[in-house]
Amino acid sequence: MGFQWDDKYSTGNDEIDKQHKRIFAYLDELEDKIENGSATEKWASDFLSALTYYTRSHFCFEEVCMRRTRCAVAAKNKTQHGKLIATLGKVQLRYEIEGLNDHFLDQLRKFLTSWLVNHIMKVDIQYRECSKKVSPQKLLAESK
Repeated sequence: MGFQWDDKYSTGNDEIDKQHKRIFAYLDELEDKIENGSATEKWASDFLSALTYYTRSHFCFEEVCMRRTRCAVAAKNKTQHGKLIATLGKVQLRYEIEGLNDHFLDQLRKFLTSWLVNHIMKVDIQYRECSKKVSPQKLLAESK
């Protein structure tokens, strides 16, 4: 297992942390496929689609939480999310043009790992203070 959750990534919101853990699981799956050399075209296509879909869903939830708690980094968070979604679109297009290869997978792993860790450690964990203002259960109920 290459990419694991650590409590230092905790935002103070159980649902956001659960979603982050799921994204970590996606990265761990990518790492396993690279290490085992078992990635296929079908897997890569499905992986990119699932990761993009799940990430969009997570971003929506997280942005609502930050907005509702008036978190100081809410706008920065939303901007960074938009940039990642745009980049994932470019990655998908590159994959469709070039196909699956080791270089593509390695670059994808490095980019996603770096982005996720940097984003969580520099932006998302600032939500800790904001989350103390409103219970995660209330935010989850309001987002449904």
